[in-house]
Amino acid sequence: MWFDPLLRTKTAELRYAVQRLRDALLHHESASGARKRARKEADKEKFGLAVEALACNLILLSAIESRPKLAVPRSHGFLWRGDGGTNPVYGQHFLSALDGLASLGLIEEERRGYRLSARMRLPSLIRPSGALAQHLPLTPPDWRSIKQVNDSALIILKEGKDDHGRAATIAFPETAKTRQLAGQMRRINEVLGSADIEVIGQDTGLSLGRDGQVIAPYRRSLRRIFNNANWQHGGRLAGGFWMGMERTERFERIRIDGGQRIADVDYRQLFPRLAYVRADKPQPDGDIYDVVGDGSGREGWKTLLNAVLFADGPLRNWPESTLQHFPSGLKLRKAIEMLTARHAPIAHLFGTRLGFQLLRIESDMLIGIITHLASLGVTALPLHDAVLVAESKANVAADAMQAAFSMATGSSCAIVSIEFCPR
Repeated sequence: MWFDPLLRTKTAELRYAVQRLRDALLHHESASGARKRARKEADKEKFGLAVEALACNLILLSAIESRPKLAVPRSHGFLWRGDGGTNPVYGQHFLSALDGLASLGLIEEERRGYRLSARMRLPSLIRPSGALAQHLPLTPPDWRSIKQVNDSALIILKEGKDDHGRAATIAFPETAKTRQLAGQMRRINEVLGSADIEVIGQDTGLSLGRDGQVIAPYRRSLRRIFNNANWQHGGRLAGGFWMGMERTERFERIRIDGGQRIADVDYRQLFPRLAYVRADKPQPDGDIYDVVGDGSGREGWKTLLNAVLFADGPLRNWPESTLQHFPSGLKLRKAIEMLTARHAPIAHLFGTRLGFQLLRIESDMLIGIITHLASLGVTALPLHDAVLVAESKANVAADAMQAAFSMATGSSCAIVSIEFCPR
């Protein structure tokens, strides 16, 4: 489970317990000589904030059935970032809180993080010890006494990805445009914050999503991430608990607006259709991803087509987990030739990184759809090129998505599908 710096106490009882834990750590720090001088009030507040966030994370960790470890940052490069993105939880006070918990035997360090290469690290891992239950409600874990505060970083600008697929965050000056983008996210988060959203099946414990974060309904504050140091690249939304869930699990466990099951309303073949619009060419007949004509290898052709739309120059290697969908012995060059022949009208756009611009169009459309649906009183959970809505609102959402595509492209060629929970 990845450490979440936005977790805070929600109840007076837990807040009191965390304050007592903070005081115990401060007393130990002074009595052991770990700190020679008493902390100033401002520094004591920062230390208390770090203890509160760590305590809330450890309580949630104890509530997860799979018993994972908590991955915490210790890198100075992360805790003292110079890009303006540092959370106030982080700093020397965070390291002091971690060391104090370990010194008192309240946490166990499973692994101290280390560097694998110039760009890649393994995180530090901790878990609560049995003694921590004397300070915090771990048996059973009182996870419903925890909340998540809104992230002040509503929009994030990142560099291009390195060889390990990681992209550093970039500091940016505030402008009228960035204020507008942040304002859109703030309004969406206000709507989601007051929406009726429930995750069922949590009476026996919590679970982790694919993103290493807890699946819990309080995790609904979103942020928008732009790529390649370019505000016209990307802009997809991130941060919602539903984004880390498996598709079938969303249908089974999410309830919206009075306990209704959800419907998944999404665009079909959105990226290649946007590419045809950009090339000012008519949409092809049939399934865009059916390159051979018999439906074989569809998932592989889908991944390959999207890969060449995002690539900067000729594609040199098969995209990950793609080769298994193709006949044995098929070379990448031959597959690209087949793809180019099938989609000749947009082949000149392959290798131009157009995909990042299409991401921006997609995310702008989704922002407009969520905002419009909110004005109609419809709760919509965004998911890349789709929204999750109550089953009774599926057709309303589909109409909104058709209208958004036409408004963004001047074309009416969008294909919107609705999927309901299997009964």
